[in-house]
Amino acid sequence: MSKQHTMMEMKMAILSEIQYRHGYFKDRLCRCLSVSPAESSLREMLNHGLLLKSNPGGFRLLYDIRHAGAPRSRSDVLYKGIAIRLLLRLDDPGFYNYTTPSPADISKQVFYFRNRPGRNFLHNEEQVSASDLFETIAPGKPPGKKIVLAPSAHRPFEKPFGILDFHLYPGLEKNYHILFQPLSTWWNYILVGNHLKELRDPAIINTGTKENFAGPSSIRLPDERTGLSFLSPAPMMLSEQPASPCMLVENFDPATGKYKIVVAALPIPDTRMISRTQARRKPADFSEILLY
Repeated sequence: MSKQHTMMEMKMAILSEIQYRHGYFKDRLCRCLSVSPAESSLREMLNHGLLLKSNPGGFRLLYDIRHAGAPRSRSDVLYKGIAIRLLLRLDDPGFYNYTTPSPADISKQVFYFRNRPGRNFLHNEEQVSASDLFETIAPGKPPGKKIVLAPSAHRPFEKPFGILDFHLYPGLEKNYHILFQPLSTWWNYILVGNHLKELRDPAIINTGTKENFAGPSSIRLPDERTGLSFLSPAPMMLSEQPASPCMLVENFDPATGKYKIVVAALPIPDTRMISRTQARRKPADFSEILLY
């Protein structure tokens, strides 16, 4: 039986638990990432009886409570001064459609996280920001604000989504998190269905802020159809389930604010959808919702 299988059969306890969080999702759990030890840390983990156990939205770092024939406590492990490198892989190809920040060059940049005393988050600020993005370089060059990727015997210089350098020391937090922020975009509702384009004095209202969308203005789609366009007065945060929906009304009177509701809760942007009109802004800043 291999050493790894033997360790799996030992009784394990939790050293620390890490959660991936994301403001886009209703339950704030991000199930888009998976984790594995870097090859350089595999032997270190085996030698010290450490194990990663993934769960939805994060993972646990475990230790065997009886190691090398003797019992040990969590404190015993932390006093060893162990440091391990963990690699994060992105499992959702549409992640950057609803997440900020987005790397300027995904092929050359990586998120870098680490734990520090007195903090239960693994990024530089209270949420993931551009300050956590680093360029990647091959070993042997000065790192600066760059992360050196150790080569793999099977896949040399494979770039992960993120790198987490996790140091074990006395006072280690029992819980850590990585918090991503949702992207904010200009929401553009477009009335395409004839029965909608024939509404009298239509308007779209954000039920949360009570603000009206700019419009209507005429817009032409790539298939030569026309539509009525309404643009949000400011960028709006993308969310799996917004607290305040937008509504479509008719007979809107700006002077009195009176209207008749046509659709009380309009659909939200589909983060998987690519723009189907001539975008006036960068695609990442522009979310279209076509109403038929």
